[in-house]
Amino acid sequence: MELLAARGLTKYFPETDTLANDRVSLSVGEGEIRAVVGENGAGKSTLARILAGIAEQDAGEILVRGQIRRFRSVREAERAGIGLVPQHSFLAEGMNLAEAIALGHEPRRAGFLLDRRRAYVDAALLAERFGFAVDPGARVGELSPAERREAELMRALARGGDVLILDEPTSLLTPSETEGLFSLLRRLAEAGKGILYISHRAAELRALARSLTVLRGGRVVADRLAAEVDDAELANLMANMESTAPGGDGACRIGDSARGKDSSGGNGGDNGGDNGDSARRSSQAQAFESRDLALGGSGRGGRISFAVKPGEILGFIGLAGNGLDALEAIAAGLARPSAGSFLFAGKPAGAWPRAEFRESLLSYVPSARDERGLSLEATVRDNILALERRAFGRRDWFGRSARDARSCELSSRLALQTVPETRAAALSGGNRQRLLLARELDPRRPLALLCDPTQGLDLAAQKAAVDHILELKAT
Repeated sequence: MELLAARGLTKYFPETDTLANDRVSLSVGEGEIRAVVGENGAGKSTLARILAGIAEQDAGEILVRGQIRRFRSVREAERAGIGLVPQHSFLAEGMNLAEAIALGHEPRRAGFLLDRRRAYVDAALLAERFGFAVDPGARVGELSPAERREAELMRALARGGDVLILDEPTSLLTPSETEGLFSLLRRLAEAGKGILYISHRAAELRALARSLTVLRGGRVVADRLAAEVDDAELANLMANMESTAPGGDGACRIGDSARGKDSSGGNGGDNGGDNGDSARRSSQAQAFESRDLALGGSGRGGRISFAVKPGEILGFIGLAGNGLDALEAIAAGLARPSAGSFLFAGKPAGAWPRAEFRESLLSYVPSARDERGLSLEATVRDNILALERRAFGRRDWFGRSARDARSCELSSRLALQTVPETRAAALSGGNRQRLLLARELDPRRPLALLCDPTQGLDLAAQKAAVDHILELKAT
């Protein structure tokens, strides 16, 4: 039975002159797992937002069990049996899982008192029914990425979700965690749930989906059985052969007033003369150095020591809870070690002038992109130039030509197709990562802390990012 169908869905964003979805049609049936694939910016997340009631289509129809519906809110979509598992968790981190699942639909005693016991029992019964391993009493803020995916699925099911939409669900998961998620999704499909699985990772399709829809440039370019499409054909279907953005001669579009204007009021991000020279001279020592560093809050347990020289790349891998988050916070200068020391170019973070530390010394791509890396309500221009504010003269702040030109120059590093006035929140997850990388992969800063730098990127963008990282290593 067909649970959900989209017929000719169209969505246009006038602020960026982007036709995100162009007459998109697809369907998902009872017990079916359908993959929706495409490169970054293909329109996958916009489609998910429309089907989940976060955004409204400009044209086209949504049918739920054959009935035409138009959702004006997430609550309306949930009542129709559609649940979204977003790329980044919506759960309240200060609550336990049972409370977070029940939030907005809380069971009550005497008509107004929150029944926490019933919320816990309901979550526990749901976990037992579908085989979830996560503890309903666990604090959301302490869950691993894999456990958060399970928690979001439980939240959608608790609201009566018959159709589950998963947006890039494995972007932060290890291979073993991904296989655990796939096993869970197969059980849900066997129970009759319809699943729309949104991804740009072609390899995942072989292990999971029965059917697939390929989006490119906002349009459906293929609707096939997954078994009928090999990897090479799928890559060709997904690939956007257009190397430029519509209406411009590069990846970034700016108004005519910004082209060809004198930008001498700012120096195009030159960081102003001697700015950063002291950082580069100091970096001839060890780039990063750890001495008996303790990653546990109490200082107990093992200590780690290492040194990274200029021109070296040192990688760390580990499962959730094994210290990577603590190491990232210390290496980014956001936390002090409970024991031992961590040095940047021979000095602790606190010994560097605050502005110089990030503007001229350290490039930082955080694992929590939206929380630590970007200001989602700010524009692409303001985000990408956040570390170059002092490079522009007064007149550049009265006009935008120099800043727009520099913004487009940096955007071209990762082929970020946007306009400077676009809010970062309007970008897809992959394009947010491109924005962050375009700002941070700067050879003028001698140190780089890159935490899962290719998360959310399609294959072409991953290759471009790795190439830039290797260029940084060589400088």
